[in-house]
Amino acid sequence: MMSNDPVQRAPAAGVGAGVLPRCVGWAAAPLAAAAIAVFVAAPWLDQGLVWCGWIGVSAALLLVMQIRGWWGEAWTLVGAATALTIAFHWTPEVLAYAMNTGYPGGLLFAAPIVLWDAVRLALPFWFAARVTNDPLAAWWPAGLAAAATEAFMPAVFPWKLGYSQIAWPFLVQSADLFGAEFSTLVFFAHAGAIAWLVAVLTGRDRLGRTAASRSGIVAVVLCVANAAYGLGAMASWSRTMETAPRLRIAVAQANPEDEGGVDELRSLTQRVCADPGRVPDLVCWPECSGGSYEASLDSLADPERVVASSREPNRGMRPLDDPTCPLLFGGKIYTGHPEKPRVLHQSAILVDASQAILGRYHKRHLMPFGEYVPGSDIYPDLRLYFPMQDEMTEGTEPTVLHASPAARLGVMLCYEDMIPAAARSLVRESANVLVSLINGSAFTAPLTLRQHRLLAQLRAVECRRALVRCAATGETCVISPLGVITAELPLHTRDILVADVPLLEGRTLAGLLGPAFPIVAAAGVLAIVALRQKASRRPRGSHRGDAVPK
Repeated sequence: MMSNDPVQRAPAAGVGAGVLPRCVGWAAAPLAAAAIAVFVAAPWLDQGLVWCGWIGVSAALLLVMQIRGWWGEAWTLVGAATALTIAFHWTPEVLAYAMNTGYPGGLLFAAPIVLWDAVRLALPFWFAARVTNDPLAAWWPAGLAAAATEAFMPAVFPWKLGYSQIAWPFLVQSADLFGAEFSTLVFFAHAGAIAWLVAVLTGRDRLGRTAASRSGIVAVVLCVANAAYGLGAMASWSRTMETAPRLRIAVAQANPEDEGGVDELRSLTQRVCADPGRVPDLVCWPECSGGSYEASLDSLADPERVVASSREPNRGMRPLDDPTCPLLFGGKIYTGHPEKPRVLHQSAILVDASQAILGRYHKRHLMPFGEYVPGSDIYPDLRLYFPMQDEMTEGTEPTVLHASPAARLGVMLCYEDMIPAAARSLVRESANVLVSLINGSAFTAPLTLRQHRLLAQLRAVECRRALVRCAATGETCVISPLGVITAELPLHTRDILVADVPLLEGRTLAGLLGPAFPIVAAAGVLAIVALRQKASRRPRGSHRGDAVPK
């Protein structure tokens, strides 16, 4: 991440040049990029390594002057791509599965996706390098740019840097105030605090100004305030959960696409409902565990009617012949001719003990490359590389399903539990518990399943709702409104999990404000750019430092 510009290779006025050893030669840039990439990727491989991400970003901030210029920016992009390749190394394999091709084919399509996400990761550092000369002031313009970028720049796998702090739950509780993107700003504040501490301890370069750096002190204050809020919020919400009404829910884990998978789901359900002391209020099956039903069908009680009002695959399927409690399962809902339906939804279907269909929720955020092909509206031939059995139709309504007078289910299907707006909209429509039904059979590696859960986990904190994940292969778990996993099943096992989850009411500030914080962050980025341009137009004699204050 070193600049090739001889002007930029001169000793930097900021702390970075004094704190870090001066690396000379062509090896400096790739070594710095590789080291930073490994640290940034580490928390995604082992979620307990929260501090590694901070160190990686703080090192990049200390090198902010060397990032400036095409050479430094190019190596920043290389480092970002390397970090993402390490963290999400399973991507080519999953794409190869979706394309029904070999690993080279998956790698060919994974490369542009990783490059796009690398730009998304590198942009905050490029921005900071262009608006400040001081590494200790770089964390907050970079953090604002990251928050705005994460919210408004699309990604196939919608990661956010703040998610890598979830293993230390007190750090992410402020997501109920300003959303997931605020956790990313806090992530950068920790990196900024580390950079400031390094400068103070080493006593190098302009230490008098450095020790009193307003940006460094603000970073420390923000970190302390965030931690204090997190600890207080966890204590407060723990007390609230103790007195909240409960829903006894049973979530079955078995892959319906495997041989005998649906029979195993039935067996698990019958087993748990046969125990008088454990009869649940609701049983959940994963996504794609039911049939494909015509939209007018209002009951599964009549086998002949179900056959007449359904289509392949699994035509005429009735999940249970004699249910004893409500069942929520994933199926498909269509309108039009069974062979060529006008509309085909991936849906969650709720039936009661009499097999009457109480409600349906249609998936609103489809899985890229699994249920639609990004860019295929511009280049239709892209669909030829991803042979999907059916092309799905997006749902439009955040429909809440009423399992009982007390339990109002905000259902998400697979990819949706990674989308903050999906959960917020369901809570806005009165959902008091969140349920995610997941197939995930394309994700065979344990790390992939854990990362999917990691990207979903903050929905519980943002909305202060219990999040119940029912997955075909994992991770099936219960996440408390604190973002903490309270019960789970091992990956790739067939079993059923029974848990009592709190039913909470009310809406968080983040739920009320929606994307307000990223909008403010984007406005802050534009303001910094405007100040920078104004400063650049001043006569040389009146120019005073950077647009970003120290």
